[in-house]
Amino acid sequence: MKGQAQHTIYSYKLLYRFRWGLIGYLLQLLLIGLSLIGSSMLLQVPVASLVVTLAILPVIPICHLIIFRLYAQLRSQKPQTTADMLVSPWWGAGYVLPVPLSVYRAGESTVLVGTALLAAGAFVWLSTGYGLTLLGGVVVVSLPRLTALIASLRQPGWSRVKYENRGVAFLKTDG
Repeated sequence: MKGQAQHTIYSYKLLYRFRWGLIGYLLQLLLIGLSLIGSSMLLQVPVASLVVTLAILPVIPICHLIIFRLYAQLRSQKPQTTADMLVSPWWGAGYVLPVPLSVYRAGESTVLVGTALLAAGAFVWLSTGYGLTLLGGVVVVSLPRLTALIASLRQPGWSRVKYENRGVAFLKTDG
């Protein structure tokens, strides 16, 4: 048997699939608009003058990706980034194979908390309009991750999570 590797083949049963579709994206756009209106009322400036602050929003997905990759690197895990995942609510973060639920929860929690802390730290260096837009954007852009993380609490602890194009699937190992 020298030179032969033994392989274990697992099959999975789908327990639950969380997808962030068109309704989710429309909800995010609505919430971004409402946060912009709320910021204009708080600062007592016209909304039109705050539209420029939306330019800070692309920083948030970049932070999500960097924090996820850094977390995976520190944990000696092998994350995967593909072009189709870059337009998903997970912003390119994921793994090739299904991961244990604990790994999923730890990674997602780290990304959510890390992004919120970075935004709070940057708030003091930014103008109030940009700071409020950044904080509101962090909450809105993190909704898919947060909702899926909450959905993961209903899954059994021995299940596994597979990152997909527009969501995550919670799986049960048959083998």
